[in-house]
Amino acid sequence: MPKIAGRFFSKAEIDKYRGEFKKAHQPLAHEPQNPDENRQAEYFSREILQQLLDTGCDGLRIYYGVAPETNGEIDPAGTAMMRRLFLVPVKIDEKGNGRDFQFKAIKSASGEKDGTPGDGGAGGGLPCPGFCNP
Repeated sequence: MPKIAGRFFSKAEIDKYRGEFKKAHQPLAHEPQNPDENRQAEYFSREILQQLLDTGCDGLRIYYGVAPETNGEIDPAGTAMMRRLFLVPVKIDEKGNGRDFQFKAIKSASGEKDGTPGDGGAGGGLPCPGFCNP
């Protein structure tokens, strides 16, 4: 049985660590220069998370990345390089090592085929600022 990874934190602890992140990370060239307007989070719907968990994985790994965007959506033709999150299913092997888990194509929340066999994971959440608490 794999070790439980992660734990719960209080809102005060999370707020503190989010503040430390903001202080430690300077804006990228295409991001607003006001730290309060820089990418803080991404929202992923329950359907996407459930489909990743239903692959038979043991958990999820969340990678930081930088991807081209147009109007807050990942777009290969986009000109603004923005911080993005990518969620990848992970399988724990018999030695206890976590490995990115290849899985078959899944359907998008709309029911359309999304991606190709051997997809790496999910991305393209709704960014904050933009889709944030009011």
